[in-house]
Amino acid sequence: MNILQLISMVAVAGGILLATLGYSRLARESQGPLAEIADEGFVDFDAQPLVPLRYRLFGPVTEAFGRLGRRLTPSSQLEQMRRHATLAGVGAQGVESVLASKAIATAIGATLVPLAMAGLGVKAGSVVMFAIIGGGVGFLLPGFLVSRKGKQRQALIRKDLPETIDLMAISVQAGMGLEAAIELASQSLPGPLGDELHRLLQEIQLGSSRRQALHQLRDRTDVSELSSFALAMIQADAIGSPIGDVLQSNSARMRLIRRQNAREKAAKLPVKLLIPMMLFIFPALFVVIIGPAGLSIAEKLGSP
Repeated sequence: MNILQLISMVAVAGGILLATLGYSRLARESQGPLAEIADEGFVDFDAQPLVPLRYRLFGPVTEAFGRLGRRLTPSSQLEQMRRHATLAGVGAQGVESVLASKAIATAIGATLVPLAMAGLGVKAGSVVMFAIIGGGVGFLLPGFLVSRKGKQRQALIRKDLPETIDLMAISVQAGMGLEAAIELASQSLPGPLGDELHRLLQEIQLGSSRRQALHQLRDRTDVSELSSFALAMIQADAIGSPIGDVLQSNSARMRLIRRQNAREKAAKLPVKLLIPMMLFIFPALFVVIIGPAGLSIAEKLGSP
């Protein structure tokens, strides 16, 4: 690798890294001062605070990457991406963040991978092929990470659901209202499920009916147990059933489902262990057990 290639690689990597850091910072603070000022239609520097430097530097870059990611993403995948972003808990703003990250990761993969291959002495034709491969991997990686985060988040919701419903049932049976029990559960058991319950309360406080808020809770999650619980609460609210009895029965059912899932995983464990045993453990055992005998047989057969 000559000095010109090294300088080019460092410069490109530094520029892309700078844009990536700016994008990630803006994604976390998408409701910051820049968004508030843009909603006003004009800027009064006497009344509004100064826009931080990070917004002035990285705001246009992030928007440009977001537009580029939207052009690169097929329209058929946008709805799926929105669903994955919702399940991952990043919301509507997360879709634009994922689109921007797709463009950034594509640029990183299509730039750094061929430069590294060129530095290793790969031919020009192969460098182009590595650029296509690096760009494709970079384009697919953010969507995969968001989907994986969504699955992990739904698993945490499923894990915390029985304890949460237990706490809500005890609170309602002690005399608390349903909204107060939900608030207590969201504060006592932090995590993805607590965040969803807190958002449920916010929607009710903003004017949505309990039925609408529970339907929206079902749409934001992909946990069958939580969907069944929300449907049971909707039916209990419609026909006037005691909320405490409904919560208690759902709590018992959730614990039964969790025990059944644990037994199912335990039953699948021997089958999952069979593949690594056949690939890694059995060959080593064969070498240790049969190896000395094989060497002795080879010596006997080779001796005159």
